[in-house]
This record gives sequence, C-alpha cells and structure tokens, in this order.
Amino acid sequence: MIRKKILKNIEDTYTTEQELLKSLDITHEKLKEHILKLKDVGYKIVYDEEKGYKLQETPDILAPYEISRGLKTEKIGNSIHFYDELESTNDTAKKFVKEDAKEGTVIIAEKQTAGRTRKYDGWVSPEGGIYMTIILRPDVPLIEASKLTIVTGVAIAKTLHDKFGINAGIKWPNDILIDDKKIAGILTEAVTNYSTSELEAVLVGIGIDVNIEDEDIPEELQDVATTVKKEINEELKRADILRVFLYIFEELYEEFNKGNFKYIVSEWRRLSSTTGNRVKVYKNGRVLFADAVGITNEGILIVEKDDGKLEKITSGEVEILK
Repeated sequence: MIRKKILKNIEDTYTTEQELLKSLDITHEKLKEHILKLKDVGYKIVYDEEKGYKLQETPDILAPYEISRGLKTEKIGNSIHFYDELESTNDTAKKFVKEDAKEGTVIIAEKQTAGRTRKYDGWVSPEGGIYMTIILRPDVPLIEASKLTIVTGVAIAKTLHDKFGINAGIKWPNDILIDDKKIAGILTEAVTNYSTSELEAVLVGIGIDVNIEDEDIPEELQDVATTVKKEINEELKRADILRVFLYIFEELYEEFNKGNFKYIVSEWRRLSSTTGNRVKVYKNGRVLFADAVGITNEGILIVEKDDGKLEKITSGEVEILK
C-alpha cells in the first residue's frame, strides 16, 4: 500500500521528500527503503534536490500495487494476490474460495507450471503473459455459470480490439484469436457446495499472451499461437492491459447480473471471429463440418450443415477452417 501511495504521489509531478513524508506518515529511512525497492524492480525514479522525486518510467510488472494504481473498478480486483510461479491460478483460487474469499478477488501468476485449457493440461504459460483467475459469486443457477465464458471473451476482445487497437476476435466458445492464431484463452470452472450442490463460486481463468518471447513458445504451438508483442511489434505494459480489462469485465459482469445477457451477446457478435466461417466441430465423439452462422441470445453456437439444416452447438470444440 505504501509503494502504491508513493507512486501515485510522484507519477505526474515532482514531489518533495517533506511532502511525501507528511502524506505517507512514514520516516525518512522508510521512504528511502521503499524508493530503493521500487528501483530494484525496475521503476525509474529521478530525484532533484529542490523539486524532489518523480516517476520517469514504469516496468512491465504485475505487482498488486502497480495494477491497483489507477484501477477504476468497484469490486473486481478489490483484492489482488500475485505469485512468481503457480501450478495453476484456478487451482490456487479454489483454496481462496474455501477460505471465503470475497467476490472480485484476483489471483495472478508470473508463470504457471501446470496451466490448463478446456482441451489441454499443461498449457504453456511462460513469463511475459497474463495468467489470472477472478473469483465470482453470482446469484444464478449453476446452469447459468457457463455464460460467464461468453462475458469474459467479450471483455478480452473489447480490451484488445477497442482499447489497444489489436485486431482480436472471439472464437466460440473460449478463445481469442488474431487471424487464425490464439492469443488468449478462458477456462471457467464452477465451484459447488458439497452438501447442497448449489453454485458457490465461479472461477474465471484467463491467459493472455502479451510479451512472451518467440523462443518460449514450443515449436508445436508456433503455428497456432501468437502474442501481442509479435503482432504489433511493440511491448505493452501488462498492468495497463489488465487495468482496462478488469474495468470492462466489471461493466459486463454487472450487465450479466442484471439479466442483460442479450447486450453481451450483441457485443460478441460484433467481435466474432467465428460467424461466417467454415468450421469443424468436435462434439460428443463425432466431427461435424458446417458453416457458423451465429449464436443465440443464450450464447449457443448455430451452424448450418451441408444439407441446409441448422444445428445448435451447446458444447464442444470448434476449429475454424482456412
């Protein structure tokens, strides 16, 4: 909290040491200690004997005090827990749920050693990405929890496409693509009460490939995965992306809680990479080739088969054919 306050005080203008000491109510020694620790993790802070301290450059880190600096949400991100390494942020979030963590708690890892997707265990999660889980406690029936995958996909796509100008689109049900390469994925898991089987929490797991180096992506994934850095030839600060995402996600989550899922679906349609494409659907042990024509107001994929008949896809994996 102290480091967040220091950064807030010096981010826009020079602030004298006396002003900082008064504002923070700490000793000269403590201030020096915190300034040194901020410099150690990459903050470039300049000092002028007359004018004081000023933040000149921010590192690409996901420390809670960096993310919360400028975060404009009311609930999502009210508690942020950061780890250098985890097996899986979703698995760690389950422990937080057992400890009655409040809604909006966010678990973040610099890297995961056993990250998961709907299709794979051990998905690669090297340093430079955003790997996180948001703990939600919606007051909805268990069957409605899967809609939060749609909510999250729209929030990621809106963040990358609308706010950062990255040509990202949504592949039903849980991937974000640039052209035909995956840049982000979602794994939504429901936690139910053991005795009543009622919904206790929803874990929204998210992975976004931001500043990952090419050599850290396994050769077998080079043709199916990409990164923000590779696509725009520029490194973006992950905390900047995360602050925007959490704000947009909270707005959409509020619409979901108000029962306005139709609006979220309309945004999905606008940002879809699926609709209008030939697709290969893997469903219940069978493979279906069809044309993706849209989704229902409940988020169910609609495809048109070669015989002209429409079919609703409620679950399964979809591959967009080139």
